[in-house]
Amino acid sequence: MPAWRLNYLFLLMLLMIYLPSLVWAEPQTPAPLEDKTALVQFVQAVDAATKNLASLEKELAEERQRLKEESNQHQIYRTQINSLGNFLLVPDISISIVEKGVEEVELSISTIKAKIQRVVEKEVKTRQTISVLKDKIVLIDQRIEEFNSYKDKTVIREPGIEEFKSYRAILEKQKGIILGILDLLSADIKTSKDLLQSFEDIQMTLKKEIKDKKGTLLFQRNEIEFKAFLSKDLLVEMTRSIGIVRHLFTREWVMLKWSSLKEHFNLSGGMAIFGFVLFSLFLLKGLFLLKKKDTYKRIISKRTGYPLIVLEDCLYLIFWILLATTLSKTQAYLVFPDFIKFMKTFLTVILMTKIASYSIRLIVTEKGPLLFNALYGWRNAFVWGIRLYAFVYLLIYRFFSLEPIFLSSIRIFSEAVLVTGIFLFWRAYEKKDSQNRGIGVKLLSGWSKAVVGLGLFADISGYGHFASWWYLSWGISIVIICICLLLVYSMKDIDRKFKEKFEPESRSSYGVSYPFYWILSNGLYFFIVALALAGLAVSWSTSDAFFVWLWTVFHKKYAIGKIELSMVGFTFSFVVIFSTYFFIRLWEKIMTDHVLKDSGLSTGARESVITISKYAIWAIGILISLSVFGLNTTSLAVVFGAMSIGLGFGLQNIFNNFISGLILLFERPIQVGDVVEVGGIWGEVKKINVRSTLVQTYTNSSLIIPNSEFISALVTNWSHKDPYVRRDLMVGVAYGSDTQLVRKLLLEAGNSVAGVRQYPQIPRVQFINFGDSSLDFRLRFWSVIDDFVEAESQLRFEIDRLFRVHHVVIPFPQRDVHLPGRQPDSDKDGLDAAPNNE
Repeated sequence: MPAWRLNYLFLLMLLMIYLPSLVWAEPQTPAPLEDKTALVQFVQAVDAATKNLASLEKELAEERQRLKEESNQHQIYRTQINSLGNFLLVPDISISIVEKGVEEVELSISTIKAKIQRVVEKEVKTRQTISVLKDKIVLIDQRIEEFNSYKDKTVIREPGIEEFKSYRAILEKQKGIILGILDLLSADIKTSKDLLQSFEDIQMTLKKEIKDKKGTLLFQRNEIEFKAFLSKDLLVEMTRSIGIVRHLFTREWVMLKWSSLKEHFNLSGGMAIFGFVLFSLFLLKGLFLLKKKDTYKRIISKRTGYPLIVLEDCLYLIFWILLATTLSKTQAYLVFPDFIKFMKTFLTVILMTKIASYSIRLIVTEKGPLLFNALYGWRNAFVWGIRLYAFVYLLIYRFFSLEPIFLSSIRIFSEAVLVTGIFLFWRAYEKKDSQNRGIGVKLLSGWSKAVVGLGLFADISGYGHFASWWYLSWGISIVIICICLLLVYSMKDIDRKFKEKFEPESRSSYGVSYPFYWILSNGLYFFIVALALAGLAVSWSTSDAFFVWLWTVFHKKYAIGKIELSMVGFTFSFVVIFSTYFFIRLWEKIMTDHVLKDSGLSTGARESVITISKYAIWAIGILISLSVFGLNTTSLAVVFGAMSIGLGFGLQNIFNNFISGLILLFERPIQVGDVVEVGGIWGEVKKINVRSTLVQTYTNSSLIIPNSEFISALVTNWSHKDPYVRRDLMVGVAYGSDTQLVRKLLLEAGNSVAGVRQYPQIPRVQFINFGDSSLDFRLRFWSVIDDFVEAESQLRFEIDRLFRVHHVVIPFPQRDVHLPGRQPDSDKDGLDAAPNNE
């Protein structure tokens, strides 16, 4: 068979085999457009996951390396803890060294806390990343499940099941790496917390040691040989200190501190500093605007403003001290601990000397004794001497040396200069005022010389701790006394002005000040005395035992049944009550002068709104005060239950008057400013109180009427709804008078008087009776409650004038007396004359 026939036959067989499948086979559906878009996004996600996998592996390696370095650092910390613990084994170790050790511990604690915070934040983010990965893996598993559930295998889905499985494998690798990082972070946190606990334990131990040493070292003598001041050790120490000073200004030291600051700086610390500065600028701006007010200028021109003058002059110092305190609470303290402590202490010394200096100046301004004038002349020498000593001593203590020889030499030299200055001052004063030296001046002179002399003698004798405590305690005590003197001067001036305002001008013994102010002023005097005693106790205390005792006393709870009370609760309760009182005073002023001023409400309505709101504020304040005092919900229920029993017996009338007062405020049958008549007595309502209502009569006497009387008894309110009252003026004229003329004159008088109103009705005249001696008329007119008495008086004046002009007679009462059995001669004459008249 020819070859072409074989090829033809083979082709025909192929057609017969594949033609049925081509005819009957199901066509494959191409992938939809959405799958192509998803494929692009899927490819991008896989690429990102692959790159992230490499970065995570690098991060895991870095975290292992960091944890290894942290282990070395933790070993250093452990060595530091052991070294600090060895301080306790040395019996004669200096207390300054122990204090420096406490500062190092505080720095280490702050560093570890900051590091734990950073690692915890990273751990939280890592856990969030793991949670996101788990969600992605769950979604991929769902997608794979969907692929497996498809019955129609002809549909082409992109990406396919194999691509999803490969993506899932990448995510599983990421998850494993992140879990490894998380384990490292958790281990680091646990180790750091254990280390932090060890540092806190050693900190408490060292502080207890300092507390014990301060109590024992106060009278402990340290031998100091005078030849040590000229020894080579002193020269070596001075040389070493100069080297430390040079190192502080080197480029390496500055760069080290800068890099440390960048490492420890965080957003919270920056926000704290920024917030403090912003608040301080806002406060300074407010005080600057306040200084421009005339009221402020008047206050500071007298003794009342003495504390404000000192506060104004010391404001910037207070700002820098508070800024240093704020920095000590941030991460900046980890970089510059000595500088921050130096600035805070030195600025405090400047503040104290400035307070004392300005106090002396203000006393001299008030024409104080000659002693204060002399002291005022020497104040710059004393103030700047103390500041210079504090600067040099703190600078050397904080930055240069801790050796006792160097510091003792500076301290003894400064004390000798102070003693010399005190003796020279008293010598100059004795020359200026040698004739008028009283016993008080002599005692003060001896006391001051004894104080400075004893301190110098103690320091030379080796009692350096006692000398430092002695001078510091007296210095703080002097500043406290100056502050209290300024406050007392100010309070005396306020008392005098208050009594001039609230007591009668006669200044008699019957003048009584406002009771609440009396309580407040005496409470402020008590506060000044308590402040002085507390300050003196702190200044002379050798430890913080006073604060511990005070804290214990204030927070000790006294149980009365189920009620637990404490001094701190009582104090806070008292503060809440006083704050509520002042808030109500402010609330009343704001409501009266601003909120309700243009509301269109009547005086009584405004007073009702203000009084009801005051009751509500008082109720809230009392509830808060009771809660702060220590009465919980159960205790309050017991108290109110006891009150309900009391209401049923002894407090029934008081409760009745209180409810009646609320009815008066809501129903308003009477309001503040209304003119009422109670028991025939007229008066004006001045105040609706909780129990009673104050009514002031027109004779300037006050009626204290229980509120229940206005509810149950008959009360005439002459100004209810409107102020108009109708009045009747009775006028009698002689028989024979022209009644129309009388009517005209009465109307003319009524229309001419200003107090007579044309509303609600115009004046009217009524002829009411033929009286025994006169023709009786009634002039009925309308007036207002404040003017009707004066209107009646003016009407009578005007009627009398008009009647005189028009010869209208107002008769007096006449009576004819007839005696039985006798005929009057006048009557006889009258009878005889009658016919002639006819």
